[in-house]
Amino acid sequence: MQGPGACALSRPRFDVVTGVSTGALIAPFAYLDDAEFDERIVHLYRNPSVDWVKPRGPLYFLPYNLSFATVPGLEREMEAQITREVVARIADPANHGRLLFVNTTNLDDASPRVFYMVPEARLALETGDLSRFRTILLASSGIPAAFPYREIDGSMYVDGAVSANMVFGGRLPEERRISGLWRRLYPGVRMPKLRYWVIFNNQLHAPPTIVQARWFDIVMRSIDVSSRAASLNAIRQLYLLTEVARLKHHADVEMRFVAIPDDWRPAKPGTFVKETMENLADLGEKMGADPGIWITRPPTQ
Repeated sequence: MQGPGACALSRPRFDVVTGVSTGALIAPFAYLDDAEFDERIVHLYRNPSVDWVKPRGPLYFLPYNLSFATVPGLEREMEAQITREVVARIADPANHGRLLFVNTTNLDDASPRVFYMVPEARLALETGDLSRFRTILLASSGIPAAFPYREIDGSMYVDGAVSANMVFGGRLPEERRISGLWRRLYPGVRMPKLRYWVIFNNQLHAPPTIVQARWFDIVMRSIDVSSRAASLNAIRQLYLLTEVARLKHHADVEMRFVAIPDDWRPAKPGTFVKETMENLADLGEKMGADPGIWITRPPTQ
């Protein structure tokens, strides 16, 4: 809910927050709805450590390696940022009714697994062990083969983007989606206004490049193109579902998304390069200050 005079597009206190891949690392902080924690995650992304990603060396391709690189710095940051205080705030009963989801991919049974992070936070507090909570976030953001996989409940987990880069109930039957549930639970009562805000932390279309004729370059480019295409289709599907909710259930539903402009180029090549991360953070703050930046129509290409 927003107070009188508030801009219709000012940041709300989200009822549901979801995150996948790098979004999984940001989602807990967005859920907290606290300027101090917003600054914490901004500072984190503006100041990547050189060992966030550490190449295994020239023999990374050998089959006994778990991945091309290790992520000691990123693991260290998770321990430093996902503290007992943060987990306790997520588990706080005052947040009753609000939801926080993170998607991962179970490679063993080839399926997405959405973790409900509020119950996970409560479990972490009960056991005094925050490692599982952190591992779920690292699993969701673990680019397959490039970063180490994570074992959870005896299964192998990698980046959630492999199976679904957005969590919005697209796999559910209509009667279990929000508008269908509301109509069944509260017949005759108009559903409150519903807004979907989607931040796609990438460009919608992969910039053209000359792919080197090497298996590593071919695989990484293919993963990038595949993930981007799946995300575009998911955005289109969510737009379609909002149209169904409007036309069939007379729901007041809005869908908006934003992405990195297609003409943006990194300041320097590489992964988690400070100059590029600073540039992206500056761009995000500039775009976030402009209500007109939100896209209200589905992408056509």
